[in-house]
Amino acid sequence: MGVQDQSAQARGDQRVLAGRYTLGERLGRGGMGTVWRARDEMLDREVAVKELTVSHLPEEELEILQSRMKREARAAARIKHPGVITIHDVLEQDGRPWIVMELIDGRSLADVISQDGTLLPREAAEVGAQVLAALHRGHQLGVLHRDVKPANVLLEHGTGRVVLLDFGIATFEGSSELTRPGDLVGSPDYLAPERAQGERPGPASDLWGLGATLYAAVEGESPFRRTSPLTTLAAVVGDPLPEPRRAGALGPVLAALMAKDPAERPSADEALRMLSEVTAGHTMGIKAAPKKLQKVPTQVVPVVDRTEPAAPAAEPQPTAATVVAPRRKRRTGLRVAIVGLVVAVLAGGGAYAVRTVIDRARSEHPSTVTTDGPGTTAPGPAPSGYQWVDDPAGFRFPVPVEGKWVRTTDDNSQIFYSPDNRIHYLQFAVTVGQSLSPREHFEQMEETVSRSLKEYVREDLSDTKVHGQEGAVWEFTYTAKDGSRRHAKEAEFRDEDGTSYAIYLSCPDTPKDWTTGQRRFTTVFNNFTPTR
Repeated sequence: MGVQDQSAQARGDQRVLAGRYTLGERLGRGGMGTVWRARDEMLDREVAVKELTVSHLPEEELEILQSRMKREARAAARIKHPGVITIHDVLEQDGRPWIVMELIDGRSLADVISQDGTLLPREAAEVGAQVLAALHRGHQLGVLHRDVKPANVLLEHGTGRVVLLDFGIATFEGSSELTRPGDLVGSPDYLAPERAQGERPGPASDLWGLGATLYAAVEGESPFRRTSPLTTLAAVVGDPLPEPRRAGALGPVLAALMAKDPAERPSADEALRMLSEVTAGHTMGIKAAPKKLQKVPTQVVPVVDRTEPAAPAAEPQPTAATVVAPRRKRRTGLRVAIVGLVVAVLAGGGAYAVRTVIDRARSEHPSTVTTDGPGTTAPGPAPSGYQWVDDPAGFRFPVPVEGKWVRTTDDNSQIFYSPDNRIHYLQFAVTVGQSLSPREHFEQMEETVSRSLKEYVREDLSDTKVHGQEGAVWEFTYTAKDGSRRHAKEAEFRDEDGTSYAIYLSCPDTPKDWTTGQRRFTTVFNNFTPTR
């Protein structure tokens, strides 16, 4: 990792750094810098370049930010782990640092949550395991991240790889602190209680941030977000963890990671074991689901991918939605204590650090409203890019706004929604009095499907939980009659009265189609609601 000090050159209308890196489009902008797509002309590869773009600050504060940016590169380069972005080079130009790093085609977890909706508990556990592995490797090398949050978790398209970003406020052994007395750095939503109270952070503080990140992944927002940074910090220290509604088997893991006392949080090895249990479909002391309103669902047959396209029907109409906001109890004394802490920070010369916390919290974590998962009756606003549909068979779900999604049925009362005559489609089924568990049902259907579908390949068949209810996920690929490969995914859950609900998605088995299909399936399943 070399440091060069050369002036910028012009190549046509493009800027060239160090005579080597040709800047292209802007990929994003954060609290401290702007990230550009660039071309490494020497090695003929695409890279990402991060530029420090903060200005109009006192010289002392600007020097701190420049030092933090260099530390980000050193910390990430020191870890050398698949879950940490690879740093190629650091250079200084025009009086400020630039970081040249691996270019990853993906989106942040924060973007995925806001654009596609929440993750399934098992999907969140898989993400968490990879972030945890990167954190653990850093801890072994004496590196604390100190700002674990959805905006700093990148999901690479098409590979399943998860990458931890932004080591700008990381600390590691043998380095000096880049803060002044009273500085409080990090995002309030994801700040561990001990850090909010001014105590020295440790590896357990990063595990708290991981827990809060996974909570946001399955619930849609961080657990202690309040109306301001001050009340948020007070909630982090004093309020109990809100009972998750969608976490299923992940719930006990979240509770363990976000224990108020860092000594009570699990070690990295223990946390990884717990996350592995969730990804394997095992339960971990899940509480019984709350009793739901009595429903009289429509009787239909199970979902299987063996029907031919039917004639289009009328386009579904969305319904109006209302928002129900639960009240949370506050501890006034602890809130006052946090207010006092921040006042002390301001008095101690840390005004810029606190201001940065507030600005970054507002810019990187806009407020989100989520709906309850399966088994509830009052939806909030539909996920971004979707609109609500109330199906006459007795359920509500979000359908993509893009395209004209047409509802059709077949002779077996199967319900289909498709924008293109079932090249891409969703399929639903409700079965009254289902005697088999969802997994047993899938295994029974697989015996038939594996013989009837050409070149059938099982991708996954495992148990899951939906609010403590029995559920299973089945994913497979096969060759259709026209010779094309298809990719399908189905989830089924059974409520306490024995009624099972199945949500199924099918699309061409191409990387682009399946990436879109997987996101669509997750959004629909997370927001599917029986209405009878």
